[in-house]
Amino acid sequence: MALQATGADGALALAVGLVAVFSVWPVVAMLARSLDGGPATAAARYGEVVGASLPLIGNSLFSGILASLLSCAIALAVAVMGAFGPKGLGAASRGAALLSMVSPPFLASLAYIQLFGRRGLITHGILGLSVDPYGWVGVVLMQGLFFCAVNVMLLSASLGRIDRRLMAAATDLGASGSRVFLDVVMPLIRPTLVACFLLTFVRSISDYGTPVVIGGAFETVASRIYVQLTGYSDLAGAAVLNVCLLACAVAVYWARRHLDAKAERLAAGTMDGGGGTPFTITGVPAGLLGIIAAAFAVFVGVLYLAILRCAFVRGMGWDAPFTLENFQHLVDFDLAPLGRGIVYAALAALIGCALGAAVAYFCRRRQMPGSSLFAFAAATPYMLPGTCLGLGYILSFNSEPLKLTGTGAIIVAVLVAKQLTVSVDAFSNALAQVPRDLDRAAADLGAGELSRFGDVLWPNLREAVAVSLLNGFSSAMMAYGAVVFLVAPRTKTGIVQLFDALASGRYGYAAAIAVVLITITLAVNAVCWRLAGRGRR
Repeated sequence: MALQATGADGALALAVGLVAVFSVWPVVAMLARSLDGGPATAAARYGEVVGASLPLIGNSLFSGILASLLSCAIALAVAVMGAFGPKGLGAASRGAALLSMVSPPFLASLAYIQLFGRRGLITHGILGLSVDPYGWVGVVLMQGLFFCAVNVMLLSASLGRIDRRLMAAATDLGASGSRVFLDVVMPLIRPTLVACFLLTFVRSISDYGTPVVIGGAFETVASRIYVQLTGYSDLAGAAVLNVCLLACAVAVYWARRHLDAKAERLAAGTMDGGGGTPFTITGVPAGLLGIIAAAFAVFVGVLYLAILRCAFVRGMGWDAPFTLENFQHLVDFDLAPLGRGIVYAALAALIGCALGAAVAYFCRRRQMPGSSLFAFAAATPYMLPGTCLGLGYILSFNSEPLKLTGTGAIIVAVLVAKQLTVSVDAFSNALAQVPRDLDRAAADLGAGELSRFGDVLWPNLREAVAVSLLNGFSSAMMAYGAVVFLVAPRTKTGIVQLFDALASGRYGYAAAIAVVLITITLAVNAVCWRLAGRGRR
């Protein structure tokens, strides 16, 4: 028993140490760099950088608000059609949303240029127009489309918690389908909808890939940070801009926690078994949301078909000849980054799963002192913009005693840290469903803490393990925000290779890399879900 207790305490110390070093310390290092030179120098630097960046801040706010509104509108339509609409439309729109989850938002910029650029298949090939695709319209459209997948999941979960008997009662009292949706459903999911808006806003203002690829002269704070780091190596100036994004992200994080708690209270007040007659939305809301969901599914399908076509042709236009040279070049010269990315993603998924289970256990099951602070520390990298986290890692691990820059270890570490809170949430939710009486019974029979976790709790966490591994692998395969600042030539990954090809205008080669990455990610997801299903049976 003493050995078991020592082992559990050792696991706790290891988890706390890893979170402190790889989640908290990079943020502290970035804040310290922004304050270099003492209070007077730091104040002058902040005033100079922020003053010069006011137009960029305005651009970020403008595009972030529009992209968030568009993303929430699409997500609401997809989630409602999936819950209360025709099955075919709901399945098609949800499938389009899930497909967008396994690709970075800047990938859609490739298809956007292919379809609507100066030589675009639609604008030039069909309409005979020569349209400039670069600017804020493309940024808002691509971010709105490809940030909605997470919002769909959150809204679908919120809709699933509503007791259908409320809607049946309203219908029995003579309310139409439109009134039931507007007066019963919408008030219950409004906190979740606002939380989705805030989450999308933070993701939008911290996304530099989309503005860099199709923003053109429309520059944002995130794209300026990218230029400062890669072009001018201005770490202090980039740190100041990152602090601005960090402050926004922290404020949104706490606001979202409040809104999530409010949504839970509203849902808990309505739930009593979730029974009742199935509700089908009708009227004007059904027509409007159905059109949005259908347009989203069609547009995403066309975008991915354009990416697939681009990978197999030379040049642009409808008459572009078929070729395999893009894939041949990939096989001949650049398979190593793809393989390296798969290895890094697999390691990040395994380590993140184990660490997430440990953090969730000590915070939610053991309820150790300071568990709220520990959970917040684990969540910090997730809510940070990728540029902010990447800069923190550069500053933290560029010298002894823990010099990791230029190695694969720093890539794996940042991938684990970025998605750790998702694993923690998955295991926390799973642990909440396991009765504590099982732990007490095992303890009464003489089982130590490690034995209780391994023999009693772990067999009940298969679903959380699957979610953690799949999210960790998929996110790591497509992560570029923080990784792009940390890669060296010998640690370059497939997604960074894709971004470089796209930014340099090699669209066919970028499309070939994208096809391979998406195929691998989808295949791994399908296999893991199948194995998880067998485990549940």
